[in-house]
Amino acid sequence: MHGLRPEYQERVNFVILDYDRTEDAELADRLGVLAHPAFAVVAPDSDEVTDRLYGPLVEEKLREVLDGAIATGG
Repeated sequence: MHGLRPEYQERVNFVILDYDRTEDAELADRLGVLAHPAFAVVAPDSDEVTDRLYGPLVEEKLREVLDGAIATGG
């Protein structure tokens, strides 16, 4: 994911959570991403999780998820 950040950062907000921090662990819990690595796509201006993925993912799959989120607005 970190490698794709420069390419997508103008269109996607990336939030990296540190499960050792209470605030981050609480947010992860609310988003339903309790395993590592986990990815959640959250709709703009909302708390709605539109997609969740778990485990290490290949770049092609990450691009597919990011492009889909951009195309649908979240």
